[in-house]
Amino acid sequence: MKNIRTVLVDDVEVMRVTLKKVLAQFPHIEIVGEASTFDEARDVINSLQPDLVLLDIDLNGLTSIDLIGELNCTPKIIFITSHENFAVKAFELNAVDYIIKPISAKRISTAIDKITKPNDELSGASSENDETFQSDQIILLNFDNKMNFIKIKDINFIEAYGNYTKVNMDDGKLSITYNSIKNWDSKLPEDIFIQIHRSTIVNLLNVQKIEKWTNDTGRLYLKDIEKPFEISRSYFFQIKKKYKM
Repeated sequence: MKNIRTVLVDDVEVMRVTLKKVLAQFPHIEIVGEASTFDEARDVINSLQPDLVLLDIDLNGLTSIDLIGELNCTPKIIFITSHENFAVKAFELNAVDYIIKPISAKRISTAIDKITKPNDELSGASSENDETFQSDQIILLNFDNKMNFIKIKDINFIEAYGNYTKVNMDDGKLSITYNSIKNWDSKLPEDIFIQIHRSTIVNLLNVQKIEKWTNDTGRLYLKDIEKPFEISRSYFFQIKKKYKM
């Protein structure tokens, strides 16, 4: 197999560094360029004519979906983004994959495998990430506009926040991600994390106590947090059914 000439486009430098480390395990991936802005990405891609582009959706407020129409070549595209709502457009552009942040090395590998593995045909983009995280798995989250590596087991609790979620860490740090409680619930290890309300997921390892409350609901206390969390009636029933001896 000939080398797949690849360009990385992301406005966060640490993300580009991370991608380069992950891609180093693929001998046929040759990184020939990178860019951090819309205009730079257009110029680099048009100049280098790569086979593959790993492309962030949001480039300092500009949408890289619009970049595709300004290219004079047709590289394969893997979108890596915090925005779920561009998935349909990605399908229309025949992207190889559509990866929702926070990313993991395994998820990137799955996308690259669609290109590098023999007899694998390039499939349409998918906004679904079927990977289930492991407790010791490391992912990237954004804290105060800086990307940091965290372990899944160090997440204390997650709260819905409109179209976003607030990811609260054991050390008190907060990351706001464009994601849903439903998506987090499907990916977090169920032996450690449990949903207690339609808007809340907690880390069972940090639970101090659970008590009955009014109208068959419950209250849950996490260590180092004074205010209790509400357990809705349906989730309280499920918790008692699953864990009560």
